[in-house]
Amino acid sequence: MKRTLILLLAAMFLVACGNVKIHENVDEQVAKDSMQVMDRIIYNIDKDIPIEDVEDDDHELFERFTNKYIDKSDTIPVDLEGVDKSVNVMASGSLVKYAKGASLESDKEDIKESYDTMIEFIETGKAAGE
Repeated sequence: MKRTLILLLAAMFLVACGNVKIHENVDEQVAKDSMQVMDRIIYNIDKDIPIEDVEDDDHELFERFTNKYIDKSDTIPVDLEGVDKSVNVMASGSLVKYAKGASLESDKEDIKESYDTMIEFIETGKAAGE
């Protein structure tokens, strides 16, 4: 059962990434990590699943993302600049908002708007003000 869920999540990730063309100015790993986290956040808020009740795979994904990009406690810290930083800020901010409890409709809409903005940054290779 768990293996099936992992394969399903991997397939969803590949489909989601397949629709977005990552601009050459954007680090591919930052874009993919950010899109994967945002996809799972949006899925969970659409299903009204609080962070305390997420599947183990989502919990591990959020924890890895937090360690790598937010807390920077991963073995190799990541320093981001320009559009990569803007892409990451959208995903990180949404994860923090979700973790604090995105129960209001306005919180959910903010997260979805952040997702749209993040995708625009990934596709154009430009952040706001660039």
